[in-house]
Amino acid sequence: MSGTPVLVVTSPGSTLPEEFDAVRDVAEIICADNPADFRAGLKRTDVAYLWDCHTPLLRSEGPGELRWIHTNSVGLDAILIPEVVDSSIVVTNTRGVFEPPMAEWVLAALLHLVKDMRRTIESQRAVFWDHRAVHSIKGRRVLLLGPGGVGREIAHMLRAVGMDVDIVGRSARTDDELGPIHGLEDLDDLLSQADDVVVALPLTAQTRGILDADRIARLKPGAHLVNVGRGPLIDEPALVQALQDRRIAGAALDVFETEPLPAQSPLWAMENVLVSPHMSGDVIGWPRQSVKVFTDNLQRWRAGEPLANVVDKAGMAVTAR
Repeated sequence: MSGTPVLVVTSPGSTLPEEFDAVRDVAEIICADNPADFRAGLKRTDVAYLWDCHTPLLRSEGPGELRWIHTNSVGLDAILIPEVVDSSIVVTNTRGVFEPPMAEWVLAALLHLVKDMRRTIESQRAVFWDHRAVHSIKGRRVLLLGPGGVGREIAHMLRAVGMDVDIVGRSARTDDELGPIHGLEDLDDLLSQADDVVVALPLTAQTRGILDADRIARLKPGAHLVNVGRGPLIDEPALVQALQDRRIAGAALDVFETEPLPAQSPLWAMENVLVSPHMSGDVIGWPRQSVKVFTDNLQRWRAGEPLANVVDKAGMAVTAR
């Protein structure tokens, strides 16, 4: 054990998994799951590892004299506060670990919805031979919101099975891999043309509530909505109403405005909704992969080498205000 200690932020009352032995082999770990321990840890190190990627501690207590913050996630909503964005603090994330399984989850969710698998499972349980025709995913038009790392994996996977994918980003451009990317000014028109809408955006000041009641009303009656971004991207009450009224066919949701999803939420019991407990990127073995991303970067940090997975804070600065 040598070099700079690492402040590891965990969720309240939790313990670190055994995969953190790889960090203990190379650094002293300072655990914090509450404001007092977090403030004490800030006095002893300039490196923080947000194992709890949703922690409110950075936002409530500030970054102190930290020089590097790493998050155990692709999303950055717990980190991109003004004190971090407007500073020299280096921010890195866990790109490369969660994106492929999230794309697999999106494909599985669309198959579940389009193939009406819930009705098939319920008919099996009722010992009912429910022969019927269902839709094909090949040729369906998907509107994908978010051309980042997650969206890129989703686009490749959905196109590989024959789906047509339109992509919306912050601004119109052409991507070498993805092809044309539409700007937000095209969103309203594209929503009305989509068979399925997949949301894979980060949560920022610009994207919060991007699918409001008016935009949800633009969806086709047979459309499906899949969200693997963040819950507040969508007006949840408006979505619930549209699903209850059958103005859209169904939804597969891995994220929600409040997590865990409250027991009184009508989403739990709706037959046209798939409720997933924010696990689309969590495949067996992910803690080991995630810790390795950090330990590899820690080695670079100590050697004075450029870090991998550095976040473009300037490009995301709008999120802090």
